[in-house]
Amino acid sequence: MEEPNKKRSYSAPALEKGFEILELLAEIQEPMSLTQISTTLERSKSEIYRMVAALEIRGYLARNEGGDLFHITNKLFDLGMKVPPVGTLVEAAFPIMHKLSADIMQSCHIAVANQQRMVVIARVQSPAIVSLSVRVGHHLDLYKTGSGRVLLSYMPENMREAALKEFETTAPDFNREECEILIERILNKGHARSKSAIVTGLTDLSFPIFLGNTEEVIACLTVPFIEEKGISLSLSKTEGFIKTAAAELSLLAQTYSGF
Repeated sequence: MEEPNKKRSYSAPALEKGFEILELLAEIQEPMSLTQISTTLERSKSEIYRMVAALEIRGYLARNEGGDLFHITNKLFDLGMKVPPVGTLVEAAFPIMHKLSADIMQSCHIAVANQQRMVVIARVQSPAIVSLSVRVGHHLDLYKTGSGRVLLSYMPENMREAALKEFETTAPDFNREECEILIERILNKGHARSKSAIVTGLTDLSFPIFLGNTEEVIACLTVPFIEEKGISLSLSKTEGFIKTAAAELSLLAQTYSGF
């Protein structure tokens, strides 16, 4: 007789192989060929080919243009964004983001931490003639961007230490001493003003979004500041608007139980 409350174990080999491929590509974070995937997963090339073909048809994988290397698309991210409460909360945040963008004539975006990386989950483009915005789904290691460093700074100490140790092990360009100095500066100032990791001459202004009135930071609001003659506010005035918007988003996050 089956024991009460004992979970049954079912096997779905094809589904498991599909997950293995997606998880591998997500972990490696580099396009891979069929041969590389099959070798790494220790599975035959034929069975991997069938799974990769199915994932490509469904839009979860795509080939690099002109090549035979596969990478993960944003489809999984897009599916996740449609699931409440995240989708609903992001929608509720847009009026605040649009008002901020109109007030400062700059683009803005919200990023969250996903393991040791920051991921952009929402953006609003500037109404100005010249603007720059970061696409939804863009991700980088936490230590590489203003958004990421803010999220890293406000992590619980044990989580931050684990992240720093992982960067020391896996990222050749990571400088722990320099990163810790930046973290201390962010915690003292309450936000980050840093050079963009993507565009030369751009200044990222990043503010934490708290869970209501708690000390828990769940996201980061960032403005990639472009100085446009006759239009742009000063950096300090712009930061004042961002700080106000981040505070409004913090209260909103409490209502929706976080991003």
